[in-house]
Amino acid sequence: MGVRNSLKNGRDFLARQSHNYRMMLVRSGGGMFLFNLTGQYSSIFTKALGADNMTIAWLQSVSSFISMLISMPVGYVTDNYNLKKVMGAGLFLNIAMVGMYAFAQDWKWIFIAMVINPFTMALMFRSQQVIITNELDSAERARGMGVRMQVAMVLGLISPIPAAILVDRWGGLTIDGIRPLYYLRFVGMIIIYSYVYIKLTDVMPTPRAKKSTGFFDDFREVLDGGGRKLKVMMVVGALGALVWSTIQSFTFLYAAEVKGANALVLGLLPTVETIASVILATPMNNLADTKGRKYAFLIIRPALWLFFVIVILAPNQYWLLVAWTLRGIGMSTSAYNTLFLEMVPAEQRGRWMGLSNTFSALLRIGAPLLGGLMYSCKWPWMLFAVPLAVDMLIRIPIFHFWVPETLIKLKQTSIN
Repeated sequence: MGVRNSLKNGRDFLARQSHNYRMMLVRSGGGMFLFNLTGQYSSIFTKALGADNMTIAWLQSVSSFISMLISMPVGYVTDNYNLKKVMGAGLFLNIAMVGMYAFAQDWKWIFIAMVINPFTMALMFRSQQVIITNELDSAERARGMGVRMQVAMVLGLISPIPAAILVDRWGGLTIDGIRPLYYLRFVGMIIIYSYVYIKLTDVMPTPRAKKSTGFFDDFREVLDGGGRKLKVMMVVGALGALVWSTIQSFTFLYAAEVKGANALVLGLLPTVETIASVILATPMNNLADTKGRKYAFLIIRPALWLFFVIVILAPNQYWLLVAWTLRGIGMSTSAYNTLFLEMVPAEQRGRWMGLSNTFSALLRIGAPLLGGLMYSCKWPWMLFAVPLAVDMLIRIPIFHFWVPETLIKLKQTSIN
C-alpha cells in the first residue's frame, strides 16, 4: 500500500509540473545513464593513453582555468537569452567532448576534451538548473530538484555493472577494454540530446526588476542586492570546489592502484552510492522543504566525512563499497543546491552562478595539481585527509554559522 501511494504521489507530482521540467528529467536521466558507463574509468583511460599523474592533474587545472574565464559571460547569457538555445549549445559541445574520448589516439585528445568541458558545464548544466528552479514552486522546490536527482540516479544505477562486465570481457582496464564504452556513450548522447532539444520549448529570460546598464553593472547589482550572505556563500562554494577538485581525477585511480579494486568493484562503487542516495533522497528532500535547507544538508554531512576516513583506512577493495555507500548517503539531498539558487531572485540566478563559479574556479585551478602531488607522494592517503580537514573544520562551520536559511524567507513571503 505504501509503495502504491508513493507511486501515485510521484505521478501526481509530475502531472503538476511543466513540459520543460519533464524534459530536464529526460536529459538528466539519460545523461547519467550514459555517464556511468565511463565515469569511473576516465582517469584510468587517460593514463592508458600516455598521461602520468601530474599530466592528469594539469589537464583538470587547464579546464578549471577556462571555466573561470567563461563563467561570468555565460552567467550573463543565461539571464538574458533564450535558455533553449543556450542549452542546445551545451548539448552539442557535450557530445563533441565525449567524441574526443571515443576516438582519442593519445592523451592530447583528452586535452581538447578538457578544454571543451567547461563550456559544456557552463552552458548545459547552468541553463538546466535555472530552468528547473524557475519552473518549480518554492513549496516543493527541494522535492522537485530531488526528483530530478533521483531519476538521474536510478537510471545511472543500471549502467555501471554491465559496463564493468563489458570492460572485463573486452580486455580489462586497458584502452581496448574501455574505449567501446565511449562509443556507446557518444551514440547514445546524439540520440537522447537531439530528442530533448527538439521537444524543449523556448525559455525566454525572466523579466528583470531593473533594466540592464551594462555587463559589470549587472553583476554588481547581484552582489549589492545579496550583501554579505552572497559573499560568504561564494567562500563556501569555493572551498567545496577545492575539496572535490583535489580528489576528482584520482579517486578511482586510488581505488584501483592503491586499494587493488578490480573492474567489477569499480563498477559496483557508483552502484552502491546511487542505491544509498535513491533510498534517502525523498525523506531528505522532504526535510529540506519542511525543516529547512540547511538542516537537511548538515544532518547527513558526517556520512561524507566517514567516506573519506574509510577510503584512507580500507584494508582491502571491499571496504570501498562501504565508503561509497556512505558517500551516497552524504550526497542524497538537493538541499544545498536549492538554498544556493534561492539566495537571489529568479532573474539573477544565471549571473549568481557565474559569479560564484568564477571565484570557485580560482581554487579549482590549483586543486588538481595539489591532488596530483599528494597522490604521487609516499602517502597517497593524504589525497583524502586534506580535503576532509578543509570540509569538516573550515567549510561546514562557515556554512553553519554565516549562511542564512532560505526556506524561512520564502515562507514569510508566501504568508505576506
